[in-house]
Amino acid sequence: MRDRLRTTMAAALVGTALLSGCSERQEASATLPSASEAPSTSEAALPPLGPPDLPMPDEARAQTPEGAQAFVRYYIELINRTSTVMDAAPLRDLSVRCEDCNRIAKYTEEDAAAGRDYEGGEMTIADMGEPRLKGGTAEMTVAIDQARFIVLDDTGKPTEGGIDPLTEVYGGAGLSWDAPRQTWVMTQLTFG
Repeated sequence: MRDRLRTTMAAALVGTALLSGCSERQEASATLPSASEAPSTSEAALPPLGPPDLPMPDEARAQTPEGAQAFVRYYIELINRTSTVMDAAPLRDLSVRCEDCNRIAKYTEEDAAAGRDYEGGEMTIADMGEPRLKGGTAEMTVAIDQARFIVLDDTGKPTEGGIDPLTEVYGGAGLSWDAPRQTWVMTQLTFG
């Protein structure tokens, strides 16, 4: 039960994304950029990944140490998002054979199907080590802080258990590069 609560608490994280657009009308340029100014195919816009309300930022799609760190931050935001949306599909879509990722997704889906909801549990990254890249993989240490987590039943009342706030819980992340989609995917995510 405690393992389920610990795993479920990781799934109960709050994440939001603000989308904004330009509202002023812009006149078109009278000239086109020269061939040297035009973006190359490698600089062309990447097809979107992630849910529409929390799209993956381009910096998380670079096969660099900074890109690996940005991806881990984004994946934690997706976990946080399950507290408000109860949608685990993005967690599955951006992981491959990641046991803890699948467990978080499974509990989120089971709780949503049973009418349960989450309150609190937001994870924030307290510390992140320098990624070790080797071939198409990356590994790094990650420490999180987590707010108090409560699972609510279908009437909105807290269920037994829950998790008190946690501080500097260390773990690790393992990533693999998905070349066709030009993104990292999570292969391991564990916290002590």
